[in-house]
Amino acid sequence: MKGVTFIIILSVVWSIVSSIIEKKKAAAKKSAASTSNQPNVRTSKSDWTADPVQIKIESLRRRRRAKPEQAPPPVPHKRREHVPIMPLHKEDCPLPPTGFRNRTANVHAKQLASMLRNNRNIRTAIVLSEILKKPVSQR
Repeated sequence: MKGVTFIIILSVVWSIVSSIIEKKKAAAKKSAASTSNQPNVRTSKSDWTADPVQIKIESLRRRRRAKPEQAPPPVPHKRREHVPIMPLHKEDCPLPPTGFRNRTANVHAKQLASMLRNNRNIRTAIVLSEILKKPVSQR
């Protein structure tokens, strides 16, 4: 019960803090917008002093406004030509193809069948399969 209460209190406090942060951001954005909309008009050239940092900032802002973002051009996909697969076995080969023998699979299957005849071994196999599987969150 204490854990649930703690989580509720924490979520309420976080919502209050985040709303305060959002209000401060909105006020800062509004004040920045109001100061940028009113350009400084100077009547004489002798009063005007240029700050290099402000000049650079303004030029970057103008560039960003002037250039709308363009998506990169789509890349055309080239189709591969169908090439037939060449057989590995030659027709005129004097040796016949060999067959694949699967003896180890039969041995393992018999060993597994004999092990699963016991209830305790079945239980152990189930536990091992659960341990060795992917976690439930990744299935």
